[in-house]
Amino acid sequence: MSERVLGIEDLLGDEEDFVEEPEGLYDLVIPPGVPVTLINELISEFDLEPHAKKSSGSIEEGEFFDMALIVLRGELETVRRAEKYLFDVFDERIGCFGD
Repeated sequence: MSERVLGIEDLLGDEEDFVEEPEGLYDLVIPPGVPVTLINELISEFDLEPHAKKSSGSIEEGEFFDMALIVLRGELETVRRAEKYLFDVFDERIGCFGD
């Protein structure tokens, strides 16, 4: 039996799927542009629960926009380990562009 891999649409879900973080759990906000394969790796390796969260931003003063961000929810220590892993992967991948 093959394991289903979540796509971006699955991770973001519908607007009514947006939920507040329960007490005692923390969110790791996934930066836009992170490959879905890496997000799925974080979910499976660290047993985190994917959710979507709305965020507002602006490009220029007065130009606001809303966007959906993927967050991975879990206990503080687990989220910290996943964050370290995520940034280690980033460092490894962009290391070839060094000086």
